[in-house]
Amino acid sequence: MLISCNETKSTLVENELLGDYYTLDKDNIDLFLPLNFRVFSEDEYDKVINEMPPSESKNIERQYFNYLKYSKGNIYYYKDVSSSTLIGVKMSEYIDFTKEESSYLLSMMSNTCSSYAEKVNMYCEKISAGFSGLSKTKVFKATYKISNENGYSNFNTMYIITSNNKTFSINIFSTNNTNYNSYIEKIVVR
Repeated sequence: MLISCNETKSTLVENELLGDYYTLDKDNIDLFLPLNFRVFSEDEYDKVINEMPPSESKNIERQYFNYLKYSKGNIYYYKDVSSSTLIGVKMSEYIDFTKEESSYLLSMMSNTCSSYAEKVNMYCEKISAGFSGLSKTKVFKATYKISNENGYSNFNTMYIITSNNKTFSINIFSTNNTNYNSYIEKIVVR
């Protein structure tokens, strides 16, 4: 069902940034992601999680999936087929925020991360946070390391983007702390 709403267009963007555009037709947004990502419908992604061997990664992905599935707004799932990186795009009600107000966003995101980590018996540590904005488009980014006492760790990078009277979040779960800023800059919001 979502596959027809998420057509891809392979593109070589300036600065030789390789990736694919995915059209979020329900929300009139073109998302630019690195190569090797694949779109998953909700049912497909649920099946992928069910087929994973029992592990902490499976528990974390199930918790994240359930959080997205039962919250309001359109959701889009992408997974890097060559790694365990998962990207979730979640539409929300429009909010406009300033650099000064971004401290409230950071507080909300930190509380969400801590609450989530507590549910899966892990710890949440903020790595970085920042605001970037113009009059039309504003982006807030925060990166967290989620770990446990057994040495398992994962990174969660969250972007909150407001542009053209739309607000959405992009959550990136990965075993490495990759910088996606160049891809985020290529998003087209109509």
